[in-house]
Amino acid sequence: MIPCGTDVERFGSIPRQSARQKLGMAPETKMILYVGRFDPRKGIETLVRAVGESSLRSTADLRLVIGGGSRPGKSDGIERDRIEGIVAELGLRDLTVFPGRLDDADLPVYYAAADVCVVPSHYEPFGLVAIEAMASGTPVVASDVGGLQFTVVPEETGLPAPPKDAAAFAAAIDRILANPDWQQQLSEAARKRMVEKFSWRGVASQLSDLYNRLLAQQPTVAPEKLRV
Repeated sequence: MIPCGTDVERFGSIPRQSARQKLGMAPETKMILYVGRFDPRKGIETLVRAVGESSLRSTADLRLVIGGGSRPGKSDGIERDRIEGIVAELGLRDLTVFPGRLDDADLPVYYAAADVCVVPSHYEPFGLVAIEAMASGTPVVASDVGGLQFTVVPEETGLPAPPKDAAAFAAAIDRILANPDWQQQLSEAARKRMVEKFSWRGVASQLSDLYNRLLAQQPTVAPEKLRV
């Protein structure tokens, strides 16, 4: 299996401290990031409820950042309104930020600034957000579904959690945020894996190795049987 790649020069070029300064984020703040569209299948509700259940909520300066565009009255706008209602219901307004759509210049900054990026999708064929976050050196907590089972290595680059399981997501997020040294290890391993496996150079190298192995194999059909 050879994955899609990403630009590891663009994602991973900004130091975390610089990114946090650009966003006005205090050094001690624990930033939890979601990036994606507003759609019930993206599992944003699971993330919000997980933050509401966090054991760190009363002891740490948590900040939940939900990045994504929406259009009033359209399906994504309706879903954003629903998520904002859950945020209010759980008393999370003071620690939740909706910065809107993050453009190409914003994304690397938000990824770099985050302590953990959460991908709570109910399904995900590949999971581009996960590899962009890990390329930025940010550990990922992701639903244990689809392509995310391949992109996120448990205990090495992040943690998996069952989809729609807010308690499991809360435990995984807390585990990373409560252990700064381990968080740094995950960050370094995530960046290394992205450079080796998911950079354009890494993908090209994997393709080249595959072609060379195929060329080195003996033909399975005898040459005389190939004659017309």
